Amino acid sequence: MIKRITRKKLDVEKYTNCLNNAVNYRIYAEYWYLDTLVDDNWDCYVLNDYEAIMPLPYTKKIGVKFITQPIYCQQLGVFHNQNFSKEIFEQFEKKLHKNLVRAYSFNEENTELFRPKGTQKVNFILNLNRPYIQISENYTSKRNKELRRTSKMSLEINEVNNLQNFQLLKDKYEYIHTHKLEKKYKPIFETLLKNGTLRIFDIFSKEQILIGSQAMLFSKNRIICLSFARNREQEKHNTSAYILDYIIKNNAEKDLIFDFEGSTLPAVAKFMEGYSPQKKYYSIYSNINF
Repeated sequence: MIKRITRKKLDVEKYTNCLNNAVNYRIYAEYWYLDTLVDDNWDCYVLNDYEAIMPLPYTKKIGVKFITQPIYCQQLGVFHNQNFSKEIFEQFEKKLHKNLVRAYSFNEENTELFRPKGTQKVNFILNLNRPYIQISENYTSKRNKELRRTSKMSLEINEVNNLQNFQLLKDKYEYIHTHKLEKKYKPIFETLLKNGTLRIFDIFSKEQILIGSQAMLFSKNRIICLSFARNREQEKHNTSAYILDYIIKNNAEKDLIFDFEGSTLPAVAKFMEGYSPQKKYYSIYSNINF
């Protein structure tokens, strides 16, 4: 039996246990992560006694709930054990369809195993369980050429536990203010820093000029590219490629997946493809338009 439970009535311990033992774990579905993104504005479909879960973030307009995918939350969907059947997944899917859904993203495993209705989007992942030399030799020739050039610039990368430089650069982006995103990303990133899942990498020129800051989400077996902020006046040599290569190099030969999070922007997708990652697809379902 699948029932809908509000966030306030959620059994956090059972929910967390189900997610941690799921074959398709994602940090995006952690109760504290969703609380950070949308407060208690999410419900959850639960199979029996938390045998499978499906978190449902929502917004309200004139008292009506609209399921919608929050910012910094690429994939949700149904989280389940190894022997989960397609029939039960379809029951979850049918329940979702009865809601007003602006956008809801099923994870890669849901998409591959069960083909839910919706539009498929591309994510890029890179397996790091190999020596760095084996990973980097598969980069495109253009990417390796860029990295050789950038390595001669005597750049300095520092890992810090604060948002000072990241925020300094990010707040200069026009779209941040246009869409009022500064009020959204700052408390989210601050919470992630406090619980140790967010790591910030600042990059400086040899003259000690700040030229970029990379926010990375470290979650179990995934390293997720959350956001990059650059100094538009100084960053002219694709140092974002250099800093990602630095993180890849320092985590090579570990049982980790480097998750680029994909992009619908052709130029950004092409940048990610320079590392020769594997393509993965996730599904976005919607039954209304705003």
